Amino acid sequence: MQYTIKNKIFSIGAASTVKDEFGNDLFYVKGKFFSVTRKKFIQKMDKTTLYTVRNKFFNLLLPKVFVMDADGKVLFTIKKKKFFSLRQDFEIVPEPGQDFNFSISGDIIGRHYDLLDGGVPVAHVRRNFNIVQDSFMLETEDDERAPLFIAFVIAIDNYFDKLESSSD
Repeated sequence: MQYTIKNKIFSIGAASTVKDEFGNDLFYVKGKFFSVTRKKFIQKMDKTTLYTVRNKFFNLLLPKVFVMDADGKVLFTIKKKKFFSLRQDFEIVPEPGQDFNFSISGDIIGRHYDLLDGGVPVAHVRRNFNIVQDSFMLETEDDERAPLFIAFVIAIDNYFDKLESSSD
């Protein structure tokens, strides 16, 4: 199934809606109005929180993004694999006790990403840029884990937002 995540640039609190390929609203991404760490909540349409994504407050070199479960427990940290690299590859580091084996492999300009589970592609993300909004297209056959994959997409978006704001 295809999921579209549109990140409106001129929204209060960085809210967005996740739609399926038919235009139906499936999930809601709610951002805090003022949040230094760019905290965002991936929610069902009934506003039940599934995941929380936030940036690390202070970073020495490159940003790190945390993904937490509904209870606020950190599941994993997402960070760039190499400081100097032409590719946009990310390492997903699970917290102790978590059984995750994910990684993100991106192209040179950061428009296409493959989400890998144990080295096997489970989702593809395409990032689109324009003046009014950023949007992401997530394609996966694994609809059961789609909310988790959406959390990965929001984490990538947070990562690049943090890089852009730190260079201002």
